Amino acid sequence: MKFFVFNDLIPNAASTQEIMLALKNTVIEYKILKEKYPSSIDGIISCTHLSDINLSENLTLADTLELIDNKEIKDYSYSIFTKHPIEFFLDTDVVLTEEKDHFFLLDKTKRDAFFIKIVSNGKDILFSLNLHPDLAKDMLTIGCSDSTSYSVDNLYGIQQNTANIEGIIKKEEISKLGNLDKLKQILNNATTSKKFDNTFSKMSKEVQESIIENFESVISYKSKGLNIPETLLKEVTHKKDTIKELKMRDPIAKRLYFEEIDGIYYLASLENKPLKDRQTKEQSSHIKNAISIFKELKK
Repeated sequence: MKFFVFNDLIPNAASTQEIMLALKNTVIEYKILKEKYPSSIDGIISCTHLSDINLSENLTLADTLELIDNKEIKDYSYSIFTKHPIEFFLDTDVVLTEEKDHFFLLDKTKRDAFFIKIVSNGKDILFSLNLHPDLAKDMLTIGCSDSTSYSVDNLYGIQQNTANIEGIIKKEEISKLGNLDKLKQILNNATTSKKFDNTFSKMSKEVQESIIENFESVISYKSKGLNIPETLLKEVTHKKDTIKELKMRDPIAKRLYFEEIDGIYYLASLENKPLKDRQTKEQSSHIKNAISIFKELKK
C-alpha cells in the first residue's frame, strides 16, 4: 500500500489562483492513479488539520479546496484529504529520535523537510503542487545536517510524471505476485496456453526468473529503440507464420515461442533447446506446435 503525503512547501511568490490550479491538477492525476490501482493507494495524508496548513499568508489548504473551480474535482478532493495528522499513519518517531535537521532547497532557500524525510523513510510518495521547477520533478532530494541526502518519489500534476509514478506502483504490485502472474503482468496481461502455464510452473525458480529477466531486457531494448540481439530474441518462420523465439541459456537452455500483435503477447510453449545433431527436425516440430496453439489462443 502506498500513501501519498501532501507537500506543503510552496514558493512565496505563488498567487491564490496558481495554488488552486496546481492543487486541482495534482488531484486529477492522483485520481487517475487511484482508479487504476484502487487497492494499492490509500488517500492523501496531511501533516495536520487542513485549516492549519498555510499555503500562503492568507490561504490555508482548507481554503484552497473550497476554491477549486470544478464541483466534481472539489467533491473528490474533500473525499481524499481526510487523513491527518501524519503520526496516525506514518512513523514519525524514527526521524525525531535521529535529532537531525532535514532541508529542501526551494528557489535557493532552505525549507524544513522533516515531513519529507518521514515520507522517504516509508518509501511513500509526495503529493506536490507544480508551482516551481524545484517541485516539478519525479523525485525530490532533501539534505541533512550530517551531509547525507535522501530522495522521495513525487507526484506533481502532469501526465508524464503520473506515468512514471504509475510505473513505480505497478512494479511494486508485480513484485508481490507469483512468477507466472508476474510474467503475464510484465507483458501487459499476456494470453498464455495451458501447455505454457503447466510447463512454466514446473520450472525451477531460477529458470522462471531467467525468463522474466529476458523479457524485461526485450522490453527495455524496445523502449530505447535499440536492436534486440539475436542471442536473446530471434524471429522464426514457418510458411506464412512468423513467430518469435526467446532464448534462455542459464541455468538451462530453453526456448520460448510467442507472438506479439499490437502490443498483445501470446505465449504458446516453452521447450528445451534442440540438440545440434537433430535441431532442424525438432525445432520445426516445436514451431509447428506453437503455431497450432496460437490459432487456438486467438479464437
